[in-house]
Amino acid sequence: MDSEQGGSDGCPFSQLRADIPLASQYIYLNSCTFGPVLQSVQRCMAEALREENEEIIAIRVKEAGVRFYERAEKARQSVADLLGVSAANVAWVYNTTTASRLAIMSVDWHAGDKLAVTDVEHLSTHRAARGLAQGRGVEVTVIPTAEPLEGTYRGPTYFLEQLDKMLTTSHRLLVISHVSNIDGRRLPVMEATRLARSRGVKTLVDGAQSVGMFGVNAKEIGAEFFSGSVHKWLMGPPGIGFLVVSDEGKKDYNPFSLPLPTRAGGRPDGSLMAAGALNELGTQNYALRIGAGACLKAVQRIGLNKIEEQCRSLTERLRAGLLSVPGIRVASTAMWEHSSSVTTVQLQDGTPERCLQLVERLLEEYRIVVKYRPEICGVRIGVAAFNTAAEIEQLLTALGHLAPQV
Repeated sequence: MDSEQGGSDGCPFSQLRADIPLASQYIYLNSCTFGPVLQSVQRCMAEALREENEEIIAIRVKEAGVRFYERAEKARQSVADLLGVSAANVAWVYNTTTASRLAIMSVDWHAGDKLAVTDVEHLSTHRAARGLAQGRGVEVTVIPTAEPLEGTYRGPTYFLEQLDKMLTTSHRLLVISHVSNIDGRRLPVMEATRLARSRGVKTLVDGAQSVGMFGVNAKEIGAEFFSGSVHKWLMGPPGIGFLVVSDEGKKDYNPFSLPLPTRAGGRPDGSLMAAGALNELGTQNYALRIGAGACLKAVQRIGLNKIEEQCRSLTERLRAGLLSVPGIRVASTAMWEHSSSVTTVQLQDGTPERCLQLVERLLEEYRIVVKYRPEICGVRIGVAAFNTAAEIEQLLTALGHLAPQV
């Protein structure tokens, strides 16, 4: 079988595809929501759960030197290596939303304080902002990322200009997605973090849609907080994510009001503790951590450079083909440097009902899985490394048939 079709030859993407039974049943283009958990990762977690319950808990509590717990801790190091940070700065959490909420609520908010968020943040971030405004009297500033008359993101210039105008020394925190879940635009997180720091403002970068799609160095980005999870582009299990807290960020970070080590003069200082010690309380799910480590190994075996090349090639093929589909408008920016493998399309004179009908018919008639995005009344297509050029062509054919009908 041709490697482009997902065979079991020496091509790393064919081998990856062979580890995803779902890929033989559907054209799965929704990794922006859930990446299919690799079959090898599922086996790894099942074995870890068996080992913990049949061999570990009956004879030993958690202690140093037990190989099972050492494997779980190595997964933290794998996250640190992937993101270019120290393992002491990585804390396990349930998911990106939980990680982001912990970072947001680590600020001692008072009435009149200001929070800045971009206009393309995840719904959960906007909900957190509304909650702070309602419960604490926090003023929320929404930074636009694209010129209103154009709508489509053309690059970082306009956004950075608006950020420069609107972000003040009165703001306590800036929340910015690395890649927008709405239309896949890639935001200039390093420049935004640098600008925020110059005004004494902390930054939280949401990495849910970037980690696993291309190389990410959280240390170089320089934000106090970087959140993410493994169940999207990393093709790992749901229920486990991470929060990277920089040394600077840890100085005032203590989400569970733990007693902290003290510096000279007796002042409590969270920066002296590992991020995990500040976050991870009580009994933990070690099988999930071992599963997270296994999916990270699978990604690192292929290499994020190769994964990005594959995603870029397929995405450019998709967007070129979409230009010929009548009644379809590509809402995502064309330039890869400002974009990602997330592409959102809109229907001419589209309505939510028509978009939902298109999503449903793609699934029922063509076994193609995509998702409706209500923020811009569009249909989101997430191209992952395990997808193939043949699948892209099948999607284009299906859209050509269905777009004029719905």
